[in-house]
Parts: sequence; C-alpha cells; structure tokens
Amino acid sequence: MFDDWRQGIHERVRQQTATLVAERGIRLHSHVRAVNSSMAFAFNLFMPFREFGAGALEVLLMRALRFPVRVVGVEFEFHGPTDILAECAGSHPTEEEKFTASDVAVRVEDEEGRSGLVLIEVKLSEGEFTHCNGAKSASNTRKDICASAPKFFDAPGMCYLTRPRHARKDRRYWEILECAFGSVRAAVPGYTGADCPFRGNGQQIMRNHALALGLVQSEAVAFTAFGLVHHPDNHHVVEPWEEYQSIVGDRSTLFRLPANDLVDVAAEQGGWWSAWAAYMCDRYMLSLPVASG
Repeated sequence: MFDDWRQGIHERVRQQTATLVAERGIRLHSHVRAVNSSMAFAFNLFMPFREFGAGALEVLLMRALRFPVRVVGVEFEFHGPTDILAECAGSHPTEEEKFTASDVAVRVEDEEGRSGLVLIEVKLSEGEFTHCNGAKSASNTRKDICASAPKFFDAPGMCYLTRPRHARKDRRYWEILECAFGSVRAAVPGYTGADCPFRGNGQQIMRNHALALGLVQSEAVAFTAFGLVHHPDNHHVVEPWEEYQSIVGDRSTLFRLPANDLVDVAAEQGGWWSAWAAYMCDRYMLSLPVASG
C-alpha cells in the first residue's frame, strides 16, 4: 500500500489526476492505495492521453473499431445519464446507491463528425469480473429464475435485478437488450448453459454492454463500443470476456486490448512518451517488443 493514493500515479499527471478526482467528485475505489490498484492503473494508462495528446490512442481505437475516429475527451468512472439503466433514484447517484460505471470513457468523433463514446473496463490483477449479488440475496424470492436459463429467458422481468430491494424503479437492462436484439434470448444466441447467463462473470460485462447500447438508443451519442483493457499476463479475465463475446448476437462493438499495446504505440512517439512507457513497464511489469536491427 502507498501512504497516499497519489503516490501511485505518474508524477507528470499526478496533480491533474487529483484535481480531476476532486472537481468531478469521482469515487475512489477502496483499494486505490494498493500497488496493484486497477483504478490507479487506469489513471496511469489514460490520463496522459487526456493531458498530452491522444494520437496513439486514436491509432489503437481505429484498429479496434475498424474505422477512423478522433478523440475529443477522456473521462473516468463514467455512468452516463442515470435514466439509461435506471439504477439510481435521481439524476445523480447518492453515496448509498450502487451503479454501473465504466472505468474509462473516451469521447470520439468519426469522419462524418458523428459523436461516439468508447467505454472501457480496465483490469490489472483481478481474477474475475463482478458476479451477480442478486443470485445470493436473501431478498430474492425467485432464485429459480437464477438457476434456470429457460425461465429467465421466458420472463426476464422476474429477475431480481429488475427491482432489487430498496430500488424505487425497474432497472432497464432487459428492456435495452430487447430493444437491441428483439429479445434477451436473441441477445445471447450462443449461450448453452443451464442457469442465467449473467449470474457469474457475464453480469458486469452485460451491465456495461447495456449501458453502451442504451446510450445509442437514447440518442445521447450516435455510436458506442465497449472494450476490455487488461494486463497482458492476466488470462483470468480474458477467458470470461471471450466467453461473453462468443455468446452475444452482435460482437462488432466489443473489443479487447492488452495494456502493453497502448504503451507500445505511445512509446513510438519518442520524447516524454518513451519515459512514460519505461515507467509503465517498470511499475506494472509490462514488456514491449524488442526493436530489430
């Protein structure tokens, strides 16, 4: 553990990060002071593109999206308008409310000037994604829905997540998936499991995916994508991510990017970026390609 979470942030973006956290009221993760904090990892990876130019990030996003985009902003802990997923009672989350937030949101424009948003989940050393707490909740009176994929697909509105205890309105995950794919079942045509497909690792991925889809449906932006940026040695999160990609009906807006790819492309710019890349490699035990010749 660092004595202060800011000690874990690269010195060139340390003050800017602290100012952003204070001004935007970003909720710091409980273990942000840890050496292996994914939140600090996200700050160290993406704050330089916010502060010093996003050319390298644009290159990687173009590869992931398969069309050119221009980065116009980088945000952290993005939850979007609260009425998209309807997880919060009001227009802003309260301290007590749990809500879906993407670690990073990159605002972009395509060549036609259309606005887009790329949501990113950042994983450093976590071995999995967040599972569904509703399946174990004492307040859930329909655990049979959790244990049966056919029952869930027949009546997704009966899922405990639709209206958890103390919630004031129905959450919109299933409504969003139905709007995008025709039905919740059609959203995951490749799923062959016995219980709810979103009971385990797929739950956190689904919520962020639904947020991305819902932002387009509400016309907040013209297009979205959702990606995983992870430590290249963390295969534990790659497996559930690829499993989710394999079951969804449309994976064109989902992508996965090892963090060292970002560092590598940025390092090619030379100057300060090379020093930042060296810091990232040392701090997080990343490896970059060895130059030939």
